[in-house]
Amino acid sequence: MTFSHNLNSFSSNSFINEFIDQPPFKSFKDLLKVSPYFLLNGEQIRPLQEPHEFYEELKAQIRAAKFRIVLAALYIGHSEKELVDTLKIAVKQSKQLKVHILLDCMRATRIGQTSLDKSPACLLLPLVKEFPDQVTVSLYHTPDLTGILKQFLPPRFNEGIGLMHIKSFIFDHNLMLSGANLNHDYFINRQDRYMLFERTLSLTNYFADLVETIASFSYTLKPTKLIDEDSYKLVLTNQPDPVTQSTLFRKSSSLIMKNFIKKWMRRCIEQINNTNSLQKFDTVIFPVIQMCPLSIRQDELATLTVLDAISRQGIKNNVSEDMFWKVFFTSGYFNFTQKYKEKILNAMAKFQLLSASPEANGFFSSKGISKHLPQAYTLIEKQFFSDICRHGKEHLIKIQEYKRPGWTFHAKGLWCYIHGESWPSLTIIGSSNYGYRSTERDLEAQAILITNNIQLRKKIHEELEHISEYTEEVTKETFQKSNRKVPYLVRVATRLIKTML
Repeated sequence: MTFSHNLNSFSSNSFINEFIDQPPFKSFKDLLKVSPYFLLNGEQIRPLQEPHEFYEELKAQIRAAKFRIVLAALYIGHSEKELVDTLKIAVKQSKQLKVHILLDCMRATRIGQTSLDKSPACLLLPLVKEFPDQVTVSLYHTPDLTGILKQFLPPRFNEGIGLMHIKSFIFDHNLMLSGANLNHDYFINRQDRYMLFERTLSLTNYFADLVETIASFSYTLKPTKLIDEDSYKLVLTNQPDPVTQSTLFRKSSSLIMKNFIKKWMRRCIEQINNTNSLQKFDTVIFPVIQMCPLSIRQDELATLTVLDAISRQGIKNNVSEDMFWKVFFTSGYFNFTQKYKEKILNAMAKFQLLSASPEANGFFSSKGISKHLPQAYTLIEKQFFSDICRHGKEHLIKIQEYKRPGWTFHAKGLWCYIHGESWPSLTIIGSSNYGYRSTERDLEAQAILITNNIQLRKKIHEELEHISEYTEEVTKETFQKSNRKVPYLVRVATRLIKTML
C-alpha cells in the first residue's frame, strides 16, 4: 500500500525540500511515499536502557498526566496491581483525566496458571466499574480466529493465530514507544527497547488516533449486573463482529485503516505547508503500521525501503566492501520472512543480526509444548546461518546471541551506521519482530527515526552498546553443541507452524 502521489505535494514547500535534501535524510527520501512524517528536535527524544527505568518512567508519566493516558499493549500482567493502582490514583485525582487501554482480546481474557491469577480483563474491570466515564478498555480480536479454530483451539494456542501486538504509551503530549508488554518480567529482567518522545503533540496525537481507530472495531469491556465481581461482557458497537462476521469485519476495518493512513498523510503535508521555517528541526519520524489481516503492509514496505536505500549506498560508484554501511538488526525471535532474508543476503551492506540465545528465549522455562520453541528458533537460525555461508557472506553478515545470566531477550529494531561515522543516523523502534507472525498475522506499529542530532545519535548508539554487551557471536561450532541438537519432531513441527512464530 503506497501513496506515491503525495510526493509531488512537497514541491509546494521549499522548506521541506531543503530539509529532506540534507544528509542523512536524502538517502531515505523514498519513505515520503510510504508514510506520514513528523519533524522534531532530537532533544525531545530520550532512549531508556533498563527494564526498571521503563517501569519507573511509566509510573511517573501516569502520575503526571492531566488529561489523557492511552496505553496499547498485548496484555497487562496478572499481578500488576501496583500499575493498576497507580492508574486508579491518577483517575481519582483528576476528573478531566481520560484513560483508554487497548489490549489483545484473547490474551486479555486468558486466566493465569493458578486460580488466584486473574485475567487482565478482570484486573482492569474494577477501574471500568468505578470510573465508567473516565476509563475505557478495548479488546481487539483477530478475524482469523473463527469457526472450528475458535471453538476448539485452547487458550495460548489460539493466540498463535493473530494478536494485537502494538506497544505505545501516551501521557498528555508525551509518547513512549517500546516492544515491551506491561508485565513483571518486562519491568525486571527482560531486555527490550524503550524510547520517550516528550512534548511531541502531533506525533503523540497520531498514536492516540491509531489506538482510537483500532478501538472503533474492537470489543469494549463492560461489567455485568451479576453478583460475581469478575463477571464482564464484551460489547461491539456499530461494527461487524470479527468472529461471526469475519469477512465483513475485514472489509470494514481495512477501509477504516486505509482512510486513517490517508488522513495522516494529508495532515502532515498541511502542517508542513503552514510552517515558515524548519531550522529548529533535526529529526524526522515516520510512523508505520502492519496489519496483514486487514490488508495493511505499510511497515513491511517501509522496512524494505530502508534496506534498499542502505544497499544502494554500497552499489554507488562500485565502492569496496569496507565502505559499506553497517546495519544492526535485532529480534527477540529469529524468524525473518523470506523478503527480509533476501534483502539481507543480497544487500551491499554489513549486517549484525542480534537475537536471543536459547537460554534468553522467553519460552526457555515454559511448560508443555511451548518449551520446545527455543529449539525451533535454533533450527531457523541454523538454516539462515547456512544460507549466509552458501552466499559467501560470512564476512559481511554476522549473527550474535544475547546471553545474560537470569535475563531474557525481547528487544527488536534496526540501527543504521553510515560509513565512517561512529553513531547511527537511523533507528527503527516498535513492536515488530520482523518474522512471519509480525508480518502476516499480528497488528504492529513502529517508528522510523532519522536524525542528524549528535547527542541523540550518541544515545541511540549507547542503547545498542548496552544490548550488545551481553552478546556472543554465532559460529559453525555453536550448532555442534549438544544443547543445540533439535529433535526430529521439533524439526517437523517447525516447518508446519513457521508462520505462527
